[in-house]
Amino acid sequence: MKTRFFGPALLGPALTFALTAGGAQGGVFKVVHSFTGADGANPDGSGVAPAPHGGFYVATNLGGSSGRGALTLIKKDGTSQVLHSFTGGSDGEQPSGTPFQWSVDGNIYGTTEQGGASNCGTIWKYVPGSGAYQQLYAAGCAPEGAYPEDGLADVGGALEGTTFGGGALNDGALIFVRSDGSAGTGCHFSGSDGHAPAAGITQVNGNTYAVAQAGGINGNGTITEFHGFTCNTSVLHSFAGGNDGESPMGSLLFDNNALYGTTVFGGAGTNLGTVFRINLDGSGYTVLHVFQGICCGSDGSFPHSGLTLNPKDGLLYGTTTKGGNASDNGTVYKIDPNTGAEQVVHSFSGSDGAQPYGNLYIKKGKIYGTTGGGGANNFGVVFKLKP
Repeated sequence: MKTRFFGPALLGPALTFALTAGGAQGGVFKVVHSFTGADGANPDGSGVAPAPHGGFYVATNLGGSSGRGALTLIKKDGTSQVLHSFTGGSDGEQPSGTPFQWSVDGNIYGTTEQGGASNCGTIWKYVPGSGAYQQLYAAGCAPEGAYPEDGLADVGGALEGTTFGGGALNDGALIFVRSDGSAGTGCHFSGSDGHAPAAGITQVNGNTYAVAQAGGINGNGTITEFHGFTCNTSVLHSFAGGNDGESPMGSLLFDNNALYGTTVFGGAGTNLGTVFRINLDGSGYTVLHVFQGICCGSDGSFPHSGLTLNPKDGLLYGTTTKGGNASDNGTVYKIDPNTGAEQVVHSFSGSDGAQPYGNLYIKKGKIYGTTGGGGANNFGVVFKLKP
């Protein structure tokens, strides 16, 4: 499953070039909600999804009435309401990935890593109007998909995501749910085009783009394109490790005719992760930033989340699970997609959250997200940040 980092701080040596604006702190930070366990715990794969009246939907990996995860509404005033507590077994457990409210029907969709008939995960639906929860698909393990570790994305008439395992060769697969309610496993990874995808998918011009944290010609992960609505693939990039980066685990962002992403490991001189850019045809692969850990200006390390565009300033925002200040609890950072200049916007200290894993959500320039731990009860938080 997902790699989690809860060990001691790792210090990366300084690069030969300066970290532009690295470590600078700014903005107004607020903890919107600290999870209590009863209302969910450890949203370590989930960001926030907008809900009516200024609230947010969050899926927590643990907590709830059975300790197996919860779908929780965080209201605008910071109070919480558990919409569904996962119970394991056929109900699913350990929901992972940000919930998705589909404009087709207004319902909330998501995945669980475990549970279902074969204990290989599920796709579920929640109906806000009635409060009804429905399991749409129970992954059957190989040769079907197994262990979906991120949420679903709209690909036009269907929602689609990835599974960490399963598939014909146990290298992972794509799963889907259609607007008619049918759901199942679609295309399969083959190892050479990726192994163990842990991130969601991105669709551009009718093609589907995904990352896998392993596989490819070097075994260090891939950026893979699925052509149209077929299972024909092209590997845009096989990560080589070292300077090139290794193990991408955050979903790709499409902006200005290029794809942007992160790797958990790799990077010249540090092995603490990178931010990269690549053209849709696989050309122009560039490492924009190499993370430095808690040295060299309090930079972050080990980014698991993808990047989010802030239309207000044109910069990309993301999180690192470690690094930042001496507490080594992770950061929120921003990066210029044109120059690669990176700046830490907030370093977590523990009481305000620790180890952010999910993608950020940005509305009117304000940044919202979650942390997998920390907060008043050490079960994670929902936070708001105005850069």
